[in-house]
Amino acid sequence: MTASAMRPVVLALCVLAGLAPLAARAAAPEDLQLPANARVGVVSVLDPEVTHFHAARQLQASFLKTYTVAWSTEAMLTDALRARLTQLGVTGVPVRASEALMRAREECFLNANLAKGLSKECAAPYAQLALQERLDALIVLGPGLNDGTHAGGTRRKDLPEYLRGWCLVTGEEGAVSPTLLNLTELLLIGVPPSGPALAAREWGGSATGKWVGFVAASDLKALPAAQLEQLRPLYQGMLEGQGGALLNHLHVVR
Repeated sequence: MTASAMRPVVLALCVLAGLAPLAARAAAPEDLQLPANARVGVVSVLDPEVTHFHAARQLQASFLKTYTVAWSTEAMLTDALRARLTQLGVTGVPVRASEALMRAREECFLNANLAKGLSKECAAPYAQLALQERLDALIVLGPGLNDGTHAGGTRRKDLPEYLRGWCLVTGEEGAVSPTLLNLTELLLIGVPPSGPALAAREWGGSATGKWVGFVAASDLKALPAAQLEQLRPLYQGMLEGQGGALLNHLHVVR
């Protein structure tokens, strides 16, 4: 092929190479833009539970126990977001999760690949809730799993994939204090007339914490309620960091 004949081919390849990054950017989720004073529903489908996993050197000595705690995950989420939502100029509206949304939790959180957005079936309960409460957007907290679909590269390969929600881990080699895991998904969902769409998700498991000052009970399999209560401000702090990162994707048009 002559040099003159090759020019159109080279030009076409250059154009395609230039369009590739644009296509990639176009396919990425866009940040959510809302008008001032928009109503943003704040919803939790996360159970008030803490799961304790003890990672013993001998597998048969390891154990898992889940405790129900006297915390309101809805109130904790509202508190974590309140100041930033006010600063942005939108109205945070605490909303109780509907029965339809709670029924869909397993399929739409734990079994879902949220990196790919919302399925039609999972969008329906959000649309119903937004219409009922006159919402312009939703922020939803739900459980995730310690697996590749949820955690990606932050998955703890040394721990079981079935761990979910708020967890504490004891017995790790070399660890002085128990490790706190926030295996939750926090979603920012826009609800335009065309239907709910996932604008951003923030995986809580990318950041871990430590339970400094933990004193092991005589029976490690029966942590007392008073001791578990010490975890509430620690998980609250983790939730605030998670919420702040999510709200970086919310912009208010004035």
